[in-house]
This record gives sequence, structure tokens and C-alpha cells, in this order.
Amino acid sequence: MITVYGTGAARSRRVLWALEEVGAPYEVVTVQLPARDHNPEYLRINPTGALPAITDGDMVLTESLAICEYVARKHGSDLALNPGDPDYYDYLQLIYFGEATLAPPLSWARRFASHPNGVSDARQKFGERLEFLRAKLSDGRDYLVAGRLTLADISVGYTLGLSDLFGLHDVVPADVVAYEDRLKARPAYQRAYAG
Repeated sequence: MITVYGTGAARSRRVLWALEEVGAPYEVVTVQLPARDHNPEYLRINPTGALPAITDGDMVLTESLAICEYVARKHGSDLALNPGDPDYYDYLQLIYFGEATLAPPLSWARRFASHPNGVSDARQKFGERLEFLRAKLSDGRDYLVAGRLTLADISVGYTLGLSDLFGLHDVVPADVVAYEDRLKARPAYQRAYAG
């Protein structure tokens, strides 16, 4: 059974979402941060002290999107596309887009909140980056690629949810909010975010 180490709104939520989508059994171990102070034994699993992490037998993974990929492939789900699939590179780009491009302005909003233009600059950048999603969704599709929910949606959907936590959700355009609402309506999403 997979053991997920995480806490609250941490990236462990997207791991739980992937696990719920594939119906895999798992247990959650809550780690209070900073781990060095509150859960030093966790540092044997992830020496950086960052969350999430999983163990599955001898397998240890500490990057949330790598964990989601592992879960999808181990459980034979259609959350992951394969090289050679028609939308594979678009899928790959969108997985990274959710974490590497869409998420940073959220961190900036929190980190530079006391800076004169910190939040407004983060808000502007976040809005600009959302235009990429608007273009993807402009043809009326329900999901980003392959006509079904994939890890690209889990990556992007998680970040959209964080925007509410960091006070930038009001920047999200209505068509992207409608997409996010479709994701949030999924029973697996609701189970992952229930705890």
C-alpha cells in the first residue's frame, strides 16, 4: 500500500487526487512543518523535509508530479499519456505548465505581499499566464488534452485551487473557472480534498 506523507493544502492534495482517480489504496501520514522541528524522523524519507513524499515498498518518491505519474502508470490508468500518443507533447507541456509557469505568481503574491507592487505584479503575471489556458479551452473542451482527465488537468487544477488560497482567484476568467468547476465536481477530487 502507498503511504503518502503530507499536510493540509500542500502538493500532497494532487497526489491524493491521482490516487482517488485510479482507486488505489493508500494511507496518509500527516507531517507538521518544519519537519526538522516537528517530525525529524520524516527526514529519513525526504532529507529536504519538503512535502509530499510517498513510500510504496522500497519505492520512495518526493516530487508530487513524479508521484502522480508513478501512481498513474503503476495502476494502469488513462491519466498518463505515452510517447507516441497524438497529444503526448502537449500533455507533457501542460503538466509542467501547471507547476513551473502557472504556480510561481502565487508564491510571489505571498512572498512579496508587503512589497509596494508585489501583489499587483503577481496578479498581472498570473492573469497573463491564464491566457494560455483560455486558448486551450476556447474550443469548448472539458479537459486540456486527449478528451479526458489526465495528469495535465491534475497539475493545472491543483494550481487553480491554490489561487483562491493566495488571493488571486478573482483573476481567473469565467471560462477557466468553469473548467475548474468541472474538475472540482469529480468525485475523486472531492474525496481528495475532503480531509
